[in-house]
Amino acid sequence: MKRVIIHQFSPNDTEIVYADDYLTLTPQLDEYFRKKLTKVFSDDAMRGQFSDENVFVSYLTDDLMETSHRIAEVWKEEFVISENQKTNDLIFTQFDRDGQEYFGFLRVALKENLAHITGDSQSPIKLTQNILPSAATAPDEALLINRVNKQYYLIEKRIKHNGSFENYFSENLLQVQPEQSVKKSIKLVEQTAQKIADNFNQDDFAFQSKMKSAIFKNLEEDQELSPEKLADQLFDQNLTARLTFVDELKEAIPEPIQVKDIDHSRQIKKLENQKLSLSNGIELVVPNNIYQDAESVEFIQNSDGTYSILIKNIQDIQMK
Repeated sequence: MKRVIIHQFSPNDTEIVYADDYLTLTPQLDEYFRKKLTKVFSDDAMRGQFSDENVFVSYLTDDLMETSHRIAEVWKEEFVISENQKTNDLIFTQFDRDGQEYFGFLRVALKENLAHITGDSQSPIKLTQNILPSAATAPDEALLINRVNKQYYLIEKRIKHNGSFENYFSENLLQVQPEQSVKKSIKLVEQTAQKIADNFNQDDFAFQSKMKSAIFKNLEEDQELSPEKLADQLFDQNLTARLTFVDELKEAIPEPIQVKDIDHSRQIKKLENQKLSLSNGIELVVPNNIYQDAESVEFIQNSDGTYSILIKNIQDIQMK
């Protein structure tokens, strides 16, 4: 963290209260803002790259104070139409990541809560509207820009205006069309694969586990998710299914989904185990590396259409 400045938007008069100096960064505050930034470099972020002609990029200068005033004003012009406004801290920061300088803009809606205020023994409990959310929560909105290559990371919330919801941040303020987040992309891949498998009568528990294993392996080993590569792995015996899968994803995911630059541990955690719920009430949680090992687990389809699961080479059993 290099510099941080915080302005505040008040919904009462829709004006911005500007700070006149940079924030003194104590170790506790430094940790708070670092955690907030970490939440942006995540699978929830939409990514993209600004063009040299983009108007918003022209607002960025070497003077963070000047930049923050300019961006706060243009942000307010777009945000002021939203309904049910709250008091918001507008946090602007300069920081380094992997040796490159970044600009950060975070919008954090303040909470209304009770606080113990000393000095009034009869009414020490008062309602305050300036409570910051915990460091563990993501900012309400955020924009982080690599000042070297103009790549950006965006977390956006739609605002309600005249009964409809608008992506005011990306469409109006930034004038960009970001890639959808890794989280949404993986969900779309899963839904599309299941749809194709169902159309070709492949959608059973074996396909579900195969899909989960393939996505997990691609994310962990290749640090990317390629529709073409997944098609080859999931529909290796059916050319039509492979082509259909890729075709249905090409508009939303025209290029392989890269995850090297973000924290995708949540997706890895979700995919690292196969969770099976059996018709007799038994539930199994099997790590992927064991699930795919025939020397550890074997799935047997009986002549009557039922399944048997053989778990092999168990050295020890413990109750949990």
